[in-house]
Amino acid sequence: MSRRFFLKILIALGLGAYFPKLAEASRLDELHTPQDGYEPLTSVKFLRQVVTKDSRSSRMIMWQSDSAENFQVEWQLVGEATAHFSEVEQKDFICSCKLENLKPASLYKFRIVSGERATSWQDLRTAGDGEFQMLIFADSQCENYEIWQRTADTAQENFPDAELVTVIGDLVDNGEADYQWRAWHLAATKLLTGKIFAPVMGNHECYGVDWFNALPTGYLNQFILPNNGAKNFGGYFYSFDYGAAHFFILNTQFVELDKFKPKLQSAQEYFFRRDAANTNRRWKIVLMHKDIYDYAQDKFNDIADRFLELFDELEIDLVFTGHLHTYRNRGKIFARKKSARGTTYILCGRAGDQKYVEPHSTIDDVTYKNLQEEPESFIVLNVNATEINLTAQTVNGEILDKFTIRKDDFK
Repeated sequence: MSRRFFLKILIALGLGAYFPKLAEASRLDELHTPQDGYEPLTSVKFLRQVVTKDSRSSRMIMWQSDSAENFQVEWQLVGEATAHFSEVEQKDFICSCKLENLKPASLYKFRIVSGERATSWQDLRTAGDGEFQMLIFADSQCENYEIWQRTADTAQENFPDAELVTVIGDLVDNGEADYQWRAWHLAATKLLTGKIFAPVMGNHECYGVDWFNALPTGYLNQFILPNNGAKNFGGYFYSFDYGAAHFFILNTQFVELDKFKPKLQSAQEYFFRRDAANTNRRWKIVLMHKDIYDYAQDKFNDIADRFLELFDELEIDLVFTGHLHTYRNRGKIFARKKSARGTTYILCGRAGDQKYVEPHSTIDDVTYKNLQEEPESFIVLNVNATEINLTAQTVNGEILDKFTIRKDDFK
């Protein structure tokens, strides 16, 4: 029986929602342990802090609840006695609350309250203008989300001070299967409650439960993302500042979305050019799901045709991609050739259990030594105004790659 056929049966029978519930209680215990005499607010699940346009002064708080309640978010600056309460919007059991007018480079705490019940307090750290640490994952889609949980927990345990997290597409295997989102969020519980999450849409977010191409409604419901100013494309692509960097989250799902969103390319390119012209951050970093290379034919692909010259023109420093489930460092590429200048291209390895094997190519400076046995991995990015330090490592602690890019390299 194929994986997709099995998943179809689970969805049809409604059994998919059962499996995450087996582990929910233990994974959410910490969230459901309030202070100050409150009773546990156990209806709050899958709490996440989602990135905003300017994370120095705002934050989107989101969670899921299986009941409609009069929720509020209580929050305050650590060290101050004054508490604030913000109203919550709830749609299809997904709750959201945007906190605004926060102080940059400051530590806040917040919790969800409803009547005499509350969650535990959670940390919220606003961005500054300089140094930060980031965790980068890709392709967390799974048959068994314990694999994604292991990858996420390993990164969290080893790098607890990372402020920013991304998964570069294919978060789940089927974007319209609610039980998959529940399993994904449950696995990411320890990682996401105290960090800022910046998701990237992948092709698997654009599949319906029948496995035909579909609008990514599941993904768009899970995350309220910064406004890109493009009519009919809210959440499909966006950008944000964080520390010394400006991030562009681009959409590569042209094949899947062409029937539904035929103007995706033109709308995105207009946004990208305008946004790049207006940023004043030291680094320009792109996150997008599909990769630029076809290993079977050993040449640049259709995604490269859409973006490479644009990245050269806009002087993008770093591009991170996923989709191929293997780690590759291509070094700098300019004018479609390996170069001492230009954009550095990193293909991220998988964070889930779906293994692919792509052949070696001379385009790659770093490739895992045994492609058949490449384990799950993630990237740690340390960014400041003058340099970026990247370390790619496996869940077993093996260092796949380590290098530094200095801003003096880009003149």
